[in-house]
Amino acid sequence: MIHKVAYFTNKGKVRPNNEDALLVGDRVFGEADFQKCRYEEFEGENLLLAVADGMGGHAGGEIAARFTLETLVQESPLKEKDEVIKALHKARERLEEYVKDNPYLFGLGCAVAGLAIWDRKAVAFNVGDCRVYRFIGGKLIKLTRDHSVVEELLLDGLITPEEARSHPERNILTSAVIGDGYATEMKVFTAEVDISAGGKFLICSDGLWDELEDEEIKMCMSSEDSCVEFLSLLSGKALRDNVSFIVSEVHI
Repeated sequence: MIHKVAYFTNKGKVRPNNEDALLVGDRVFGEADFQKCRYEEFEGENLLLAVADGMGGHAGGEIAARFTLETLVQESPLKEKDEVIKALHKARERLEEYVKDNPYLFGLGCAVAGLAIWDRKAVAFNVGDCRVYRFIGGKLIKLTRDHSVVEELLLDGLITPEEARSHPERNILTSAVIGDGYATEMKVFTAEVDISAGGKFLICSDGLWDELEDEEIKMCMSSEDSCVEFLSLLSGKALRDNVSFIVSEVHI
């Protein structure tokens, strides 16, 4: 099994720094500002890919993003959804310990999403509003579920997808990996995926999906070099937030 991976992270056009982080294999890229796509190829059965988005408005978001991804590396290989959930809870424990020694950073946190791959199986996971998509057979499928006020309204049928894009509470999360003295519950979403049929996967922060329509994401994913296609399209966008994504293509 071969995984061809392209990845990118950038502070965007407005934010002064990048609070996002990427996990590719066993390498964590934090507070980075790429100017072009990077590419790697992995051969074998186990692979871990993830994007973390430091929470805007919270001190130390970039620390939370890096700590969370480093913890996933320490806990891997992750071969069951329970192992993924356990690893994310360990990341939260690490943040809780950190804020005890650094109380001025109380409330630091992040959203995170990723794929834990082994054999021909995978677990797509997320906390917060980072996402995992699958592009296969010309179709774009969202594998994760946002932990947000807007997602709950959508699931309850109270708003339409079009209304969700401009909803005043679209940035309010209902779960995050956060150091807040366990004041809030951390919810983890997981979905088991059979990757034997191949296809492409996209893991991204809201800095990507909030800028693009689903049809634009679909168009980029259908391209031979999806990463470059994304950058070309994003160059004409406002990029009010940090933008980070990983595209992985599976070859069985």
